[in-house]
Amino acid sequence: MKKLLLFFTLTLSCVVSYGQCAPNPLYQDSLYNIWPDTIQNLPHVTQGVSYYTQIDIKTPTTLIEAASGDSSITTIDTLGTAHYVGNWPVDSMVMVSTIGAPSGIILDCNTSNCTYEGDVVGCANVYGTTNDPVGVYPITIEVNVYTHGSLTIFGFPVAVETDLYSATGAYETIDGYKIVVNSATGIQTFHQDDFVLFQNAPNPFTEFTNIQFNAPKSDNVAFEIIDMFGKSVYTKKIAATKGVNTYQFSHDLSSGIYTYSVNNGEKIISKRMVIAN
Repeated sequence: MKKLLLFFTLTLSCVVSYGQCAPNPLYQDSLYNIWPDTIQNLPHVTQGVSYYTQIDIKTPTTLIEAASGDSSITTIDTLGTAHYVGNWPVDSMVMVSTIGAPSGIILDCNTSNCTYEGDVVGCANVYGTTNDPVGVYPITIEVNVYTHGSLTIFGFPVAVETDLYSATGAYETIDGYKIVVNSATGIQTFHQDDFVLFQNAPNPFTEFTNIQFNAPKSDNVAFEIIDMFGKSVYTKKIAATKGVNTYQFSHDLSSGIYTYSVNNGEKIISKRMVIAN
């Protein structure tokens, strides 16, 4: 998870229509990380369909945690002498720029100038509608890291405040996340032997939405919805058949952001959905 944090600091200022996301307090004691990670990656986008997903993040505490041993960040050279600064605190991390997202997919910050303090739990919203061509859109984010500490130069302590760009002449780049745009005429590509959960459609929705998942065999699947406070608000046993299954969910829930999941006893898969007014 070395270079992942600030991609999602830029997404934190979610628009009024979705409401502000709620950081998951379970991550407070975690090390620097992002959920979902780059293996699970972001949910796919369908052309012309409103898209939403939430990201949870835990920012690093020190430079060594942020850099995972990268000497360009954990070492400062002064007058030919290398000084280890990996134990300096991360004062803040700033998203400088983002490159590659499909047009119409918006990433906002809920903090001034897309800045986060170190050692905090945050969350982010990614939302919008795109009609860009079907394909994979890799995303690259440029990040700056601010820190402070003390160096001993010629026997005298010198207080230093610096940032990654000032010290190295380059920003940190975040790679590995991608947004896949699927055609509105079909389901995303998947292997028939995989247990797969698709993004609900429509999303957001007001009265009902369709939940689709692929079952590798006929089986009983548990469907569950959890609200943003972690409370289970809906459960349903589904007798799934082998292949793609569709469950139409209608509700009497309040508007807001929810997590829905399917569980076949071997694997649990979750995604986010939005209930609108």
